[in-house]
Amino acid sequence: MKKLIVSLVVVILSAIIFLGWGLDSFFNEYQHKKNTDEFSPYRQIINSLANTLEETGNLAQFVSAWQQQNQQQLTLTPISEFPLPISLRDSFSQGHPLVLESAELITVNKLLQTQQQVLTLSIPQQGKQQDNLALQIILTTIFYLGVLLCAFIWLGPLIKRLQLLRNTAKRFGEGDFSARINISNSSYIIDIENEFNFMAEQINTLIKDNKLLSNAVSHDLRTPLARLRFGIEALGETNNPKNKEKYVRHLSRDIQEMENLVAVLLNYASLEQKMIKVKRMPLNLNALIKSAVRNLTSSDACSVAMDIAKLAKENIIIDGDENYLAMLINNLLSNAQQYAAKHVRITTQQTCNSVSMCIEDDGPGISKEMREHVFKPFTRGESDTVQQGYGMGLAIVVRVAAWHGGKVSISQSEVLGGAKFKVVFKRASH
Repeated sequence: MKKLIVSLVVVILSAIIFLGWGLDSFFNEYQHKKNTDEFSPYRQIINSLANTLEETGNLAQFVSAWQQQNQQQLTLTPISEFPLPISLRDSFSQGHPLVLESAELITVNKLLQTQQQVLTLSIPQQGKQQDNLALQIILTTIFYLGVLLCAFIWLGPLIKRLQLLRNTAKRFGEGDFSARINISNSSYIIDIENEFNFMAEQINTLIKDNKLLSNAVSHDLRTPLARLRFGIEALGETNNPKNKEKYVRHLSRDIQEMENLVAVLLNYASLEQKMIKVKRMPLNLNALIKSAVRNLTSSDACSVAMDIAKLAKENIIIDGDENYLAMLINNLLSNAQQYAAKHVRITTQQTCNSVSMCIEDDGPGISKEMREHVFKPFTRGESDTVQQGYGMGLAIVVRVAAWHGGKVSISQSEVLGGAKFKVVFKRASH
C-alpha cells in the first residue's frame, strides 16, 4: 500500500506542477506576443500624427479638430509635465513611441522634438478582457483534462493488476487451489498480492492437511475400532474368567490407543490455532539442545548415545519461542533416537546471517523419494522394525520451523550413514 500511495501522490503532484508551469509559461508568452503585435498599429498611427504635426506646426487647431471627429482622445502635454522613469526616458527622448496600458485605456505617447511636447493618443480597451477570460477558461480546461489524463494513465496498470487479482481469486474460489498471482515488482499493490499468495498457500496447506488427517484418522481409528468390536463380541461369548480378564486388557489397550490418537490430533490442531501467538525472545540454541538431550537420556526409552560434543563453542542466539523450539528439538531427537541403531550426533554452527542445527543418526536413513512425504501428517518412515507413533512429529517440526522463519531439510549423513535433519534459522539481530 505504501508504493500505491507514494506513486499516486507523485503522479498527481507532477501533473499539477508541470502542467501548471507549462500552461502558465504558454499564457505569458502568448500575452507578450499579443501585446507586441497589438500595439504595433498604434505606434504607426502616433508616428504618422507626430510627423504631420511637426510639418504643419498648428498643433492646437489640429488637436481640437481631431477631438470633434474621433472617439480617441488626442492631447498635448509639455515634456516638463510628463515624468518618466530613467529606464524609459532615454528611449523616449530618441523619438520611440511609448505605449502604456491600464484596465480602461491604452495610451500611446510620442515626443515632438521641435515643440518639446508629448503627443498622447488615448484608446479605450475593446474586448481584451473577454479574450483573456476565454483563453483562461480554455487553459484551465486543458489543465484539468491533463491531470485527469495522467490519473487515467496511472490507473491503467492498477486496474490491470486488480483484474488479475480478481480473476485469480475467482479461480481459487472455484476450486483451483494452485491459482497464484505472478508478482511484478512494478505493481502498485505488490503487498496485497503477496498477502493473497500467502493466504492461498495457507488455505491450500490447510485443505491438504485436512485431507491427510481425514484419511489417516479413518485408517488409524479403523483398526482399534475393529479390535474393540471383536473384543466386545468375544467378551460376551466367553464365561472363562481368565479369558474375560485378557479381553478386558485388550479392550483397555485399544481404548488407550484411540485416546492417544485423539490427543495427537488435538495437539496438532492446537498448533494451528496458536500460530499467531508465537512469543519471540533471544534464546541460546545450544542450551535448548543440551536440556532436551538431558531430558531424553534420563528416560528409560533412550537406548542410544547422544553426542553433543560437536555443538558450537560459542553461544548461538536465535529469536524464538522457547516452548515451541523445545518441542521442535525434542521431536527431532525422539525421531533420531527411534530410528538410530546406536548413535545420534548433534552439531550446531552459525554464519553472518544464519544459524543451523544438524541431527544425524546411524539408522536405515530415508530414501530420496520419501524425504518430502515424511513431513506430512501421519506419514511414518520406511523401516519395518519401527512402528511407534502416529507420524506427526516431523509435521510439527516443519510447522514450528516455519513460524520462526526456518527451513528443514533431509539428507544422508556423511559421518553416520543414516538420516541427517538440518534446520536453518535466521541469525538474531541483537
